[in-house]
Amino acid sequence: MLPEYREYERTVTTLVDAFVKSRVSAYVGAIQGRLDTELERGVPFYVMKSNGGVISAREVAAQPITTILSGPAAGALGASMLARAAGYDRVLTADAGGTSTDVCLVEHGAPGLTTDGAVGRFPVKVPMIDIVTVGAGGGSVAWIAPDGGLKVGPRSAGADPGPLCYGRGGTEPTVTDAHLLLGRIPPRLLGGEIDLDADAARAGLHSLAEQLGLSVQACAIGILEVSAWNQANALRRITVARGLDVRDFTLVTFGGSGSLLACRLMDVLGVPAVLVPANPGNVSAFGLLTVDVKNDYVRTAVARHAELDVEQAEAIFAELDEWAAAALDREGFAREEQRYVRSADLRYFGQAFEVRVPVPDGRLDNAGADDVAATFHDAHRALYGYDFGADQRQQVEWVNLRTSGIGTIARPQLRELPARQGTPPYPGVRSVCFDDYSEAAIYQRTDLAPGDEIAGPAIIEEFGATVPLHPGFRARVDSYGNLVVTK
Repeated sequence: MLPEYREYERTVTTLVDAFVKSRVSAYVGAIQGRLDTELERGVPFYVMKSNGGVISAREVAAQPITTILSGPAAGALGASMLARAAGYDRVLTADAGGTSTDVCLVEHGAPGLTTDGAVGRFPVKVPMIDIVTVGAGGGSVAWIAPDGGLKVGPRSAGADPGPLCYGRGGTEPTVTDAHLLLGRIPPRLLGGEIDLDADAARAGLHSLAEQLGLSVQACAIGILEVSAWNQANALRRITVARGLDVRDFTLVTFGGSGSLLACRLMDVLGVPAVLVPANPGNVSAFGLLTVDVKNDYVRTAVARHAELDVEQAEAIFAELDEWAAAALDREGFAREEQRYVRSADLRYFGQAFEVRVPVPDGRLDNAGADDVAATFHDAHRALYGYDFGADQRQQVEWVNLRTSGIGTIARPQLRELPARQGTPPYPGVRSVCFDDYSEAAIYQRTDLAPGDEIAGPAIIEEFGATVPLHPGFRARVDSYGNLVVTK
């Protein structure tokens, strides 16, 4: 299953794959059967993989482990494509829904990859988009810790019963209840399909506020403040903790609740701008349309750089390329449509973990191997702040050789929107609390056009999401319909 050293991780990955194989096979097979029955037979059916690619349904049964933790990957890929089209190639993505917030670092238009993922306590050593998840979503429950402090999440009210304002029997206040009490979300969601129970939200928040010795308003603001810091700390884990300055990135928020705390995150983190795509609740679904068929193959071949047998390494790469080609052949891609991307895991001799670096296209030779080692020095310095490139005593060691076989799928073309014709819409008004209650302009996002600018305090509503614009912030609509929020 995993021809890569580190026996414990290799064994656990194989066992997890075997454990889920029969269930995944039955589930995917049932869906394929329905598609063949209800649609024309032969309609392509792909499943998202954790590595940022997709795989056909028939291949999923053979390697279900490659789809683990793949849910947030499509969102990160979709957001990175939208941001790149808008002119941003260094971004942080924040995908927030009802239960969690998934954050990802994107540089040069592509999310990072890792093979050090885990499911609970089980390490899963397959390539996956490097995503950090924190329990901070619209359904995150507010509660009092044993020390008497206010906590939010990671436990969630889920979809059923959901927040108190859903009126389905919930008993604990959530982030959504706080947003409703403060007027930051409308009293009806999904274009009026869901009526929210403001009285139920207020009653639950009042009970919590009494225990904390706060007013209901202060309690609601506190819940949102804790939730914002939970999200901010997740974003710091993928930037500051890795030696990167979070202020060098643009934040892209999406998902149903992803943009509710955007302005506060700008205050906390100091990011220069937040990009909110149109229809932010559909960004993950959009991301599924932007990814290629992709299979990863790896072989451990430990050797010090000075003693590397480049002919043997090239032979291993060639075998991995053939495995990738055979898989893409089965997916229906002609050889001229296939692309093979090579990489290698290197480390300094004596280190326990490696850094993955690209290997140039074409046949590997001594000069190419030296270029890979030089790239490793640069990558090590970027990650850890130092390298031993000038120290000949610290030898470089090659560990794993990798090939990714890619079958390119036609991507959707983003279209720029026409400029406004006529006068801007007159906004509605609602009482909203940011620091205190005041009248805020209420805009429907579908009424906005490229070039429009909105100054806070304001609320921008659409079918599946809401953007509260705090006082002192401004939102501009760009040519693709994105909201660009700045201070």
